[in-house]
Amino acid sequence: MDIETIQAYGEGQFLDEIETALRTEQYRAAPVRRVHIPKAGAPGQTRPLGIPTVKDRVVQMAVKLVIEPLFEADFLPCSYGFRPHKTPRMALQQLAQRIKAGWLHVVDVDLQAYFDTIDHRLLMALVGKRVGDVRVLRLIRAWLRAGVLEDGRITHPLRGTPQGGVISPVLSNIVLHEIDKQWCASHPTDDEAPVLVRYADDMVLLARSALQAQHVWARLQQQLTALHLQINPAKSCVTTLAGGFRFLGFQFKKGQGRRLYMWPSAKACNSLRHRVRDVVHSVSTQAPLTTVIQTLNPVLIGWCTYFRVGHSNRVFHKIDWAVRSTVQLWLRRKYQCGWPTAKKRWPYHILHTRCRLYRMVGKVSHLEGLVRTRTAKDDRRAGCGKTARPVR
Repeated sequence: MDIETIQAYGEGQFLDEIETALRTEQYRAAPVRRVHIPKAGAPGQTRPLGIPTVKDRVVQMAVKLVIEPLFEADFLPCSYGFRPHKTPRMALQQLAQRIKAGWLHVVDVDLQAYFDTIDHRLLMALVGKRVGDVRVLRLIRAWLRAGVLEDGRITHPLRGTPQGGVISPVLSNIVLHEIDKQWCASHPTDDEAPVLVRYADDMVLLARSALQAQHVWARLQQQLTALHLQINPAKSCVTTLAGGFRFLGFQFKKGQGRRLYMWPSAKACNSLRHRVRDVVHSVSTQAPLTTVIQTLNPVLIGWCTYFRVGHSNRVFHKIDWAVRSTVQLWLRRKYQCGWPTAKKRWPYHILHTRCRLYRMVGKVSHLEGLVRTRTAKDDRRAGCGKTARPVR
Protein backbone atom coordinates (compact mmCIF):
# COMPACT_ATOMS: atom_id res chain seq x y z
CA MET A 1 0.00 0.00 0.00
CA ASP A 2 1.35 3.41 -0.96
CA ILE A 3 0.49 6.76 0.60
CA GLU A 4 -2.24 7.55 -1.94
CA THR A 5 -3.97 4.23 -1.27
CA ILE A 6 -3.93 4.87 2.48
CA GLN A 7 -5.34 8.36 1.99
CA ALA A 8 -8.19 6.91 -0.06
CA TYR A 9 -8.69 4.19 2.56
CA GLY A 10 -8.84 6.73 5.38
CA GLU A 11 -5.90 7.91 7.48
CA GLY A 12 -7.87 7.87 10.72
CA GLN A 13 -9.06 4.32 10.19
CA PHE A 14 -5.54 3.24 9.20
CA LEU A 15 -4.03 4.66 12.40
CA ASP A 16 -6.82 3.22 14.56
CA GLU A 17 -6.11 -0.25 13.18
CA ILE A 18 -2.40 0.13 13.94
CA GLU A 19 -3.19 1.24 17.50
CA THR A 20 -5.50 -1.73 18.03
CA ALA A 21 -2.88 -4.14 16.66
CA LEU A 22 -0.23 -2.72 19.01
CA ARG A 23 -2.47 -2.79 22.09
CA THR A 24 -3.61 -6.36 21.43
CA GLU A 25 -0.04 -7.42 20.48
CA GLN A 26 -1.21 -8.60 17.07
CA TYR A 27 1.14 -6.29 15.15
CA ARG A 28 3.65 -8.15 12.94
CA ALA A 29 6.60 -6.56 11.16
CA ALA A 30 6.70 -7.09 7.39
CA PRO A 31 9.89 -7.76 5.40
CA VAL A 32 11.59 -4.70 3.94
CA ARG A 33 11.82 -4.34 0.17
CA ARG A 34 15.41 -4.00 -0.94
CA VAL A 35 16.24 -1.81 -3.92
CA HIS A 36 19.58 -0.69 -5.26
CA ILE A 37 20.08 3.02 -5.83
CA PRO A 38 23.01 4.67 -7.67
CA LYS A 39 25.97 5.43 -5.44
CA ALA A 40 26.86 9.11 -5.40
CA GLY A 41 30.19 9.83 -7.05
CA ALA A 42 30.65 6.24 -8.22
CA PRO A 43 29.13 5.69 -11.68
CA GLY A 44 27.99 2.12 -12.22
CA GLN A 45 27.98 1.27 -8.51
CA THR A 46 24.85 0.93 -6.38
CA ARG A 47 23.92 1.09 -2.72
CA PRO A 48 21.34 -1.26 -1.12
CA LEU A 49 18.35 0.49 0.42
CA GLY A 50 15.75 -1.27 2.57
CA ILE A 51 12.25 0.21 2.32
CA PRO A 52 9.78 -0.81 5.08
CA THR A 53 6.04 -0.74 4.50
CA VAL A 54 4.13 2.44 5.35
CA LYS A 55 2.60 0.70 8.35
CA ASP A 56 6.02 -0.26 9.71
CA ARG A 57 7.34 3.25 9.09
CA VAL A 58 4.52 4.76 11.14
CA VAL A 59 5.21 2.45 14.07
CA GLN A 60 8.97 2.98 13.78
CA MET A 61 8.49 6.74 13.95
CA ALA A 62 6.32 6.35 17.06
CA VAL A 63 9.00 4.25 18.75
CA LYS A 64 11.72 6.67 17.61
CA LEU A 65 9.90 9.61 19.21
CA VAL A 66 9.76 7.70 22.49
CA ILE A 67 13.27 6.24 22.76
CA GLU A 68 15.34 8.93 21.04
CA PRO A 69 15.26 11.37 24.02
CA LEU A 70 16.47 8.56 26.31
CA PHE A 71 19.62 8.04 24.26
CA GLU A 72 20.08 11.74 23.44
CA ALA A 73 20.65 12.26 27.16
CA ASP A 74 23.78 10.08 26.83
CA PHE A 75 25.01 10.96 23.33
CA LEU A 76 28.13 13.13 23.26
CA PRO A 77 28.78 16.41 21.40
CA CYS A 78 31.31 14.78 19.04
CA SER A 79 28.46 13.00 17.20
CA TYR A 80 26.63 15.05 14.56
CA GLY A 81 24.89 12.56 12.28
CA PHE A 82 21.13 11.86 12.37
CA ARG A 83 20.59 13.82 15.58
CA PRO A 84 18.12 16.62 16.36
CA HIS A 85 19.61 20.12 16.23
CA LYS A 86 22.84 18.77 14.70
CA THR A 87 23.99 19.55 11.17
CA PRO A 88 26.96 18.64 8.93
CA ARG A 89 28.07 22.27 9.05
CA MET A 90 28.53 21.98 12.83
CA ALA A 91 30.83 19.00 12.30
CA LEU A 92 32.81 20.90 9.65
CA GLN A 93 33.11 23.92 11.93
CA GLN A 94 34.38 21.83 14.84
CA LEU A 95 36.90 20.17 12.55
CA ALA A 96 38.14 23.49 11.20
CA GLN A 97 38.53 25.00 14.66
CA ARG A 98 40.53 22.05 15.96
CA ILE A 99 42.84 22.01 12.96
CA LYS A 100 43.44 25.71 13.34
CA ALA A 101 44.34 25.10 17.02
CA GLY A 102 47.11 22.66 16.07
CA TRP A 103 45.64 19.17 15.61
CA LEU A 104 47.38 18.51 12.28
CA HIS A 105 47.57 14.69 12.17
CA VAL A 106 44.48 12.89 10.93
CA VAL A 107 43.05 9.40 11.28
CA ASP A 108 40.36 9.22 8.59
CA VAL A 109 38.01 6.28 9.20
CA ASP A 110 35.16 4.90 7.11
CA LEU A 111 33.28 1.71 7.98
CA GLN A 112 32.63 -1.04 5.45
CA ALA A 113 28.86 -1.42 4.82
CA TYR A 114 28.13 -0.26 8.35
CA PHE A 115 24.32 -0.55 8.30
CA ASP A 116 24.56 -4.08 6.90
CA THR A 117 27.06 -5.32 9.51
CA ILE A 118 25.53 -4.20 12.84
CA ASP A 119 25.46 -7.16 15.21
CA HIS A 120 21.87 -7.80 16.39
CA ARG A 121 22.80 -9.22 19.79
CA LEU A 122 25.16 -6.39 20.56
CA LEU A 123 22.62 -3.81 19.43
CA MET A 124 19.79 -5.24 21.54
CA ALA A 125 22.08 -5.41 24.57
CA LEU A 126 22.93 -1.72 24.17
CA VAL A 127 19.28 -0.75 23.64
CA GLY A 128 18.29 -2.74 26.73
CA LYS A 129 20.55 -0.59 28.92
CA ARG A 130 18.18 2.37 28.51
CA VAL A 131 14.88 0.78 27.45
CA GLY A 132 13.20 -1.49 29.97
CA ASP A 133 9.81 -1.94 28.29
CA VAL A 134 9.67 -5.49 26.95
CA ARG A 135 7.09 -4.54 24.32
CA VAL A 136 9.35 -1.88 22.80
CA LEU A 137 12.31 -4.27 22.79
CA ARG A 138 10.14 -6.86 21.10
CA LEU A 139 9.19 -4.39 18.37
CA ILE A 140 12.82 -3.48 17.65
CA ARG A 141 13.84 -7.13 17.59
CA ALA A 142 10.96 -7.89 15.19
CA TRP A 143 12.14 -5.22 12.74
CA LEU A 144 15.66 -6.59 12.80
CA ARG A 145 14.43 -10.13 12.11
CA ALA A 146 11.63 -9.29 9.66
CA GLY A 147 13.73 -10.26 6.65
CA VAL A 148 14.54 -8.70 3.29
CA LEU A 149 12.44 -9.08 0.14
CA GLU A 150 14.51 -8.98 -3.05
CA ASP A 151 13.63 -10.44 -6.46
CA GLY A 152 10.65 -12.26 -4.96
CA ARG A 153 12.74 -14.04 -2.31
CA ILE A 154 12.78 -13.37 1.43
CA THR A 155 16.04 -13.78 3.35
CA HIS A 156 16.68 -13.34 7.06
CA PRO A 157 20.17 -11.87 7.63
CA LEU A 158 21.62 -12.20 11.11
CA ARG A 159 23.33 -8.81 10.94
CA GLY A 160 22.43 -5.29 9.89
CA THR A 161 19.55 -2.86 10.09
CA PRO A 162 17.83 -1.63 6.89
CA GLN A 163 19.36 1.57 5.57
CA GLY A 164 16.12 3.36 4.84
CA GLY A 165 14.17 2.45 7.97
CA VAL A 166 12.97 5.36 10.10
CA ILE A 167 14.51 3.98 13.28
CA SER A 168 17.78 2.78 11.72
CA PRO A 169 19.72 6.06 12.24
CA VAL A 170 18.98 6.00 15.97
CA LEU A 171 20.03 2.37 16.25
CA SER A 172 23.25 3.08 14.34
CA ASN A 173 24.15 5.93 16.70
CA ILE A 174 23.53 3.68 19.71
CA VAL A 175 26.25 1.29 18.55
CA LEU A 176 28.76 3.97 17.57
CA HIS A 177 28.16 5.79 20.86
CA GLU A 178 30.45 3.14 22.36
CA ILE A 179 33.26 4.64 20.25
CA ASP A 180 32.34 8.17 21.31
CA LYS A 181 32.50 7.31 25.00
CA GLN A 182 36.06 6.04 24.78
CA TRP A 183 37.40 9.14 23.01
CA CYS A 184 35.27 12.04 24.28
CA ALA A 185 34.24 11.15 27.82
CA SER A 186 37.64 9.87 29.01
CA HIS A 187 39.56 13.15 28.36
CA PRO A 188 37.00 15.99 28.66
CA THR A 189 39.54 18.67 29.71
CA ASP A 190 42.82 17.36 28.27
CA ASP A 191 44.05 19.86 25.66
CA GLU A 192 46.53 17.35 24.24
CA ALA A 193 44.09 14.43 23.86
CA PRO A 194 42.90 13.26 20.40
CA VAL A 195 39.69 14.82 19.14
CA LEU A 196 36.88 12.80 17.54
CA VAL A 197 34.44 14.29 15.03
CA ARG A 198 31.86 11.76 13.81
CA TYR A 199 28.97 11.95 11.38
CA ALA A 200 27.23 8.55 11.39
CA ASP A 201 29.82 5.99 10.23
CA ASP A 202 32.14 8.64 8.78
CA MET A 203 34.58 9.74 11.47
CA VAL A 204 37.82 11.68 11.84
CA LEU A 205 40.23 11.57 14.76
CA LEU A 206 42.67 14.47 15.08
CA ALA A 207 46.00 14.08 16.90
CA ARG A 208 48.78 16.41 17.94
CA SER A 209 51.67 14.28 16.68
CA ALA A 210 52.40 11.45 14.26
CA LEU A 211 53.14 9.05 17.12
CA GLN A 212 49.84 9.88 18.80
CA ALA A 213 48.03 9.32 15.49
CA GLN A 214 49.55 5.84 15.17
CA HIS A 215 48.46 4.96 18.73
CA VAL A 216 44.97 6.27 17.96
CA TRP A 217 44.75 4.16 14.80
CA ALA A 218 45.82 0.96 16.58
CA ARG A 219 43.44 1.52 19.48
CA LEU A 220 40.51 2.38 17.22
CA GLN A 221 40.97 -0.82 15.21
CA GLN A 222 40.73 -2.84 18.42
CA GLN A 223 37.55 -1.02 19.45
CA LEU A 224 35.86 -1.58 16.10
CA THR A 225 36.82 -5.27 16.16
CA ALA A 226 35.19 -5.60 19.58
CA LEU A 227 32.00 -4.12 18.09
CA HIS A 228 32.16 -6.59 15.15
CA LEU A 229 32.58 -3.75 12.64
CA GLN A 230 34.89 -3.68 9.62
CA ILE A 231 37.00 -0.76 8.40
CA ASN A 232 36.88 0.20 4.74
CA PRO A 233 40.59 0.10 3.80
CA ALA A 234 40.06 2.08 0.60
CA LYS A 235 38.66 5.09 2.47
CA SER A 236 40.56 4.87 5.79
CA CYS A 237 44.10 6.06 6.40
CA VAL A 238 46.49 7.91 8.71
CA THR A 239 47.57 11.16 7.12
CA THR A 240 48.42 14.78 7.79
CA LEU A 241 46.89 18.08 6.78
CA ALA A 242 49.69 18.55 4.26
CA GLY A 243 48.59 15.36 2.50
CA GLY A 244 44.91 16.25 2.79
CA PHE A 245 41.83 14.15 3.49
CA ARG A 246 38.11 14.03 2.67
CA PHE A 247 35.21 14.37 5.09
CA LEU A 248 31.49 14.86 4.40
CA GLY A 249 32.13 15.55 0.72
CA PHE A 250 34.80 18.20 1.33
CA GLN A 251 38.51 18.06 0.62
CA PHE A 252 40.71 19.42 3.42
CA LYS A 253 44.31 20.51 3.04
CA LYS A 254 46.75 22.75 4.90
CA GLY A 255 48.25 25.72 3.13
CA GLN A 256 51.05 27.98 4.27
CA GLY A 257 51.44 28.14 8.03
CA ARG A 258 48.35 26.67 9.67
CA ARG A 259 45.87 28.03 7.17
CA LEU A 260 43.26 25.42 6.29
CA TYR A 261 41.65 25.17 2.86
CA MET A 262 38.38 23.36 2.30
CA TRP A 263 36.52 22.85 -0.96
CA PRO A 264 34.09 20.31 -2.56
CA SER A 265 35.85 17.05 -3.36
CA ALA A 266 36.28 15.77 -6.90
CA LYS A 267 33.89 12.91 -6.12
CA ALA A 268 31.16 15.35 -5.08
CA CYS A 269 31.69 17.45 -8.21
CA ASN A 270 31.57 14.42 -10.51
CA SER A 271 28.39 13.27 -8.81
CA LEU A 272 26.75 16.63 -9.49
CA ARG A 273 27.88 16.63 -13.13
CA HIS A 274 26.28 13.21 -13.66
CA ARG A 275 23.13 14.40 -11.91
CA VAL A 276 22.94 17.54 -14.07
CA ARG A 277 23.45 15.51 -17.23
CA ASP A 278 20.67 13.08 -16.26
CA VAL A 279 18.25 15.89 -15.40
CA VAL A 280 18.86 17.82 -18.64
CA HIS A 281 18.67 14.71 -20.82
CA SER A 282 15.39 13.71 -19.17
CA VAL A 283 13.69 16.81 -20.63
CA SER A 284 12.40 16.41 -24.16
CA THR A 285 13.80 18.72 -26.82
CA GLN A 286 10.19 19.62 -27.62
CA ALA A 287 9.95 21.43 -24.28
CA PRO A 288 10.96 25.09 -23.87
CA LEU A 289 14.24 26.14 -22.25
CA THR A 290 12.38 27.38 -19.16
CA THR A 291 11.34 23.79 -18.41
CA VAL A 292 14.95 22.65 -18.39
CA ILE A 293 15.97 25.49 -16.06
CA GLN A 294 13.03 24.99 -13.71
CA THR A 295 13.89 21.31 -13.44
CA LEU A 296 17.61 21.92 -13.04
CA ASN A 297 17.65 24.84 -10.57
CA PRO A 298 16.48 22.90 -7.48
CA VAL A 299 19.35 20.42 -7.98
CA LEU A 300 21.90 23.24 -8.24
CA ILE A 301 20.47 25.19 -5.31
CA GLY A 302 20.52 22.15 -3.02
CA TRP A 303 24.12 21.26 -3.90
CA CYS A 304 25.33 24.84 -3.59
CA THR A 305 23.60 25.36 -0.24
CA TYR A 306 25.54 22.45 1.23
CA PHE A 307 28.94 23.16 -0.37
CA ARG A 308 28.90 26.97 -0.19
CA VAL A 309 31.18 27.09 2.88
CA GLY A 310 34.95 27.17 2.70
CA HIS A 311 37.04 28.02 -0.36
CA SER A 312 34.53 26.79 -2.94
CA ASN A 313 34.35 29.70 -5.36
CA ARG A 314 36.96 28.30 -7.78
CA VAL A 315 35.09 24.99 -7.89
CA PHE A 316 31.83 26.88 -8.40
CA HIS A 317 33.30 28.53 -11.52
CA LYS A 318 34.00 25.10 -13.00
CA ILE A 319 30.55 23.79 -12.05
CA ASP A 320 28.80 26.79 -13.59
CA TRP A 321 30.79 26.27 -16.80
CA ALA A 322 29.89 22.55 -16.88
CA VAL A 323 26.19 23.31 -16.29
CA ARG A 324 26.14 25.90 -19.09
CA SER A 325 27.85 23.47 -21.45
CA THR A 326 25.27 20.79 -20.68
CA VAL A 327 22.39 23.20 -21.28
CA GLN A 328 24.00 24.45 -24.49
CA LEU A 329 24.36 20.86 -25.67
CA TRP A 330 20.62 20.35 -25.09
CA LEU A 331 19.90 23.56 -27.06
CA ARG A 332 22.20 22.33 -29.81
CA ARG A 333 20.13 19.19 -30.22
CA LYS A 334 16.89 21.14 -30.01
CA TYR A 335 17.77 23.67 -32.74
CA GLN A 336 20.18 21.48 -34.74
CA CYS A 337 23.03 23.98 -34.63
CA GLY A 338 26.78 23.81 -34.02
CA TRP A 339 28.79 24.68 -30.92
CA PRO A 340 29.84 28.19 -32.07
CA THR A 341 26.22 29.10 -32.79
CA ALA A 342 24.97 27.70 -29.48
CA LYS A 343 27.61 29.51 -27.41
CA LYS A 344 27.02 32.78 -29.28
CA ARG A 345 23.22 32.61 -29.08
CA TRP A 346 23.04 31.48 -25.42
CA PRO A 347 26.12 32.92 -23.70
CA TYR A 348 26.78 33.43 -20.01
CA HIS A 349 24.61 36.51 -19.47
CA ILE A 350 21.67 35.13 -21.45
CA LEU A 351 21.43 31.87 -19.49
CA HIS A 352 22.11 33.26 -16.02
CA THR A 353 20.56 36.74 -16.22
CA ARG A 354 17.69 36.54 -18.68
CA CYS A 355 16.76 32.85 -18.37
CA ARG A 356 17.50 32.70 -14.60
CA LEU A 357 19.74 29.63 -14.64
CA TYR A 358 21.08 29.35 -11.09
CA ARG A 359 24.66 30.59 -10.71
CA MET A 360 26.86 29.33 -7.86
CA VAL A 361 29.70 31.86 -8.17
CA GLY A 362 29.43 34.47 -5.44
CA LYS A 363 27.35 32.32 -3.09
CA VAL A 364 30.22 31.27 -0.79
CA SER A 365 29.76 31.96 2.93
CA HIS A 366 32.35 31.91 5.69
CA LEU A 367 32.88 29.09 8.16
CA GLU A 368 34.26 29.84 11.60
CA GLY A 369 37.75 28.43 11.87
CA LEU A 370 38.70 29.12 8.25
CA VAL A 371 38.99 32.90 8.56
CA ARG A 372 42.17 34.23 10.13
CA THR A 373 41.84 36.36 13.25
CA ARG A 374 42.87 39.93 12.60
CA THR A 375 45.96 41.13 14.42
CA ALA A 376 46.90 44.64 15.53
CA LYS A 377 48.85 45.16 12.30
CA ASP A 378 45.74 44.38 10.27
CA ASP A 379 44.07 47.51 11.70
CA ARG A 380 46.49 49.79 9.85
CA ARG A 381 45.05 51.70 6.92
CA ALA A 382 46.80 52.33 3.62
CA GLY A 383 48.22 55.80 3.01
CA CYS A 384 47.91 57.80 -0.19
CA GLY A 385 50.64 60.19 -1.43
CA LYS A 386 52.93 62.33 0.69
CA THR A 387 50.16 63.31 3.09
CA ALA A 388 49.65 59.64 4.02
CA ARG A 389 45.94 60.12 4.56
CA PRO A 390 44.05 56.98 5.39
CA VAL A 391 42.09 55.53 2.50
CA ARG A 392 38.56 54.95 3.78
